[in-house]
Amino acid sequence: MQESGTGTAPEFSVSWSDYASTTSDHTWTLTDLQVLHELRTPIVVIVFGVVESNHSPGGLLHTARCVFQSSEALKRFGLPLPAHVFSEDLEHLPANDCKIRRDWITKIMLGKGQGFRSRIDLHQMLGSMFEDVNKMPHALARLDSKPIRMQTAASKVELAVLHVIEAEPSSADMGAMCERNPLHSFMFDAHGKLLNANKAAFEAFQSFPPDPVADRHITLKQLFQLGYYPGGQEEAQAAYEEAYNDIFNLNLDCHKHPQPHKSRKDGTIRWEMIEMWPMQDPINTSPAVLVKKYDITAQKDLELKLSIQQQELQRQNQELERYSASVVEDKVRLQEQADSLSQRLEAVLHDKFERKSFDADTPIDKTLAYLQSVIQGSSPPVQAALDLYHILSESGTDLRQPIGLKAQLLHEYSLDADVGQSMLQLLQGARQAEAPFTDSGVAASGQAEAADEALVHRTSSLANGSLMPSITPALERHLQDAGSSWQFDIFAFAEETPGNTLSLLAMHFYQQSGLLQHYKVCERRLWRFVQRIESGYVASNPYHNSVHVASVLQMAHMLLTHGGIRQSNAMNMMEVYGTYWSAITHDFEHGGLNNDFLIRTYHPLAICYNDQSPLENHHLAAAARIAMSPDFCQLFVSTIHMSGSSLTY
Repeated sequence: MQESGTGTAPEFSVSWSDYASTTSDHTWTLTDLQVLHELRTPIVVIVFGVVESNHSPGGLLHTARCVFQSSEALKRFGLPLPAHVFSEDLEHLPANDCKIRRDWITKIMLGKGQGFRSRIDLHQMLGSMFEDVNKMPHALARLDSKPIRMQTAASKVELAVLHVIEAEPSSADMGAMCERNPLHSFMFDAHGKLLNANKAAFEAFQSFPPDPVADRHITLKQLFQLGYYPGGQEEAQAAYEEAYNDIFNLNLDCHKHPQPHKSRKDGTIRWEMIEMWPMQDPINTSPAVLVKKYDITAQKDLELKLSIQQQELQRQNQELERYSASVVEDKVRLQEQADSLSQRLEAVLHDKFERKSFDADTPIDKTLAYLQSVIQGSSPPVQAALDLYHILSESGTDLRQPIGLKAQLLHEYSLDADVGQSMLQLLQGARQAEAPFTDSGVAASGQAEAADEALVHRTSSLANGSLMPSITPALERHLQDAGSSWQFDIFAFAEETPGNTLSLLAMHFYQQSGLLQHYKVCERRLWRFVQRIESGYVASNPYHNSVHVASVLQMAHMLLTHGGIRQSNAMNMMEVYGTYWSAITHDFEHGGLNNDFLIRTYHPLAICYNDQSPLENHHLAAAARIAMSPDFCQLFVSTIHMSGSSLTY
């Protein structure tokens, strides 16, 4: 219904503000409604409206036009009539008919979008809308109506009413249907007296002696007495009283009673369902009951079969549960047996292959132990003296190494070859370091001193920046991984480069980034600088040590080269140079204590920097102090000068 520009006529009291919130947000189109043509139920969509008219009372003209009609509606009701027919018919309606129509439309519009079900006279409500409605002999129908939003033009949405129409059968049709219905249908009053019954019900009762049909003495109680109850007539009487109480006293909507019957032919049991609904006598409106009887033997047989199957399934389920319990018990028993066998096997293997304890005594230890036992008055076995004699008489015996050390490590204890050799070298090296100087070892001692001198010279040269460690193939692979892998193993690299982890990684990145060539940096001087910075990290710190700093440096390099920073030219060469420098020095001379501890304990660093980030200030200041020292200042001053920047403090 559309809202008029000048107001709303009194016949339709629903305005746009009243019903706008009752419809759903969905807007229907004619295309959406095309699927309704496939239904065999008449469906129409009607738009009610009000327009201005100088020829109508109040200056308003009420209209109703059909915007959609399903194929079944067209077949039954004919074509829609012009809108003016509805308007003219409305003007000539009596006041009471206008009120009926107005109330009907109002209830539909205020149905909160849930729909409204009504029973109407098609002649009265739709006769002025469709050309064949008034030709229908029977015009009672049930309507399911719902307000919807309907797009009737390209930019026009109107409120419409969708009617689903279901015609009611006439009384003659109802009578014919009841007469031809194969179900037994009865109507009894509150006293159990028969009021009416269909043909199938009468024919069924003719087969039961005595014949109650001739005198019309069929009663509600007799329906229950005809059943074959195990408890006889007492059970039949109880079933009747329960049904009567449910219908006439408790006013239940429906009462159902399955009734057994015994066949006179073969003695089998068949079942019928008695369904009862309370109603009113259509003649005097007194309480009555509608009763229907129908065969449910097949249903009962099926229920019996299902019950038997259910019992069988329950039995099988119980057997499976018992079997499952026995399987669990067997599993536990087998596991216990397996554990027992395993323990016995371990005991047998231990007894058969028990290893000898490692003999770490040297010949000197054995000799001293033998002499001590003699001094204490013991009598050592003769075999012990013979064994000691053979050991000491061998020309190659090392008095300070365990006897048969190599054989014990590599053969008797079945150690991994590499592990055994490593332990052998370790023990032999330790013993050789402890060996005393002998006449024959003077030359060896002199050679060791020469080697130590060379090592000291190389270490001193390295500290002075003259030499860098040689890059082995394994170390080269580590450096390549450091420049390209997000999962670089910094600990494996640190094991390969003890004391030079940070320095080697820094030099590699400076070379790979092209910074050395770009700024013509002295490689020897830069090496000395990073060595000096690495020496400022305390190796005993569990976290803030040179390995941690090397890891930060490697991740900074990955972000620069593989994180899109250098590819996008987000940094110039000097900023890249500064990024590496910052990563190298960011924890310089870290003491392993946090800022809060330094501040709370009045540490000199906290006092120096007035409790303002003492660690961070010290890292930067100490590293800058090294960089500006006479040994390294030229390195950074020349770099800054080449970049076109200036030093500011």
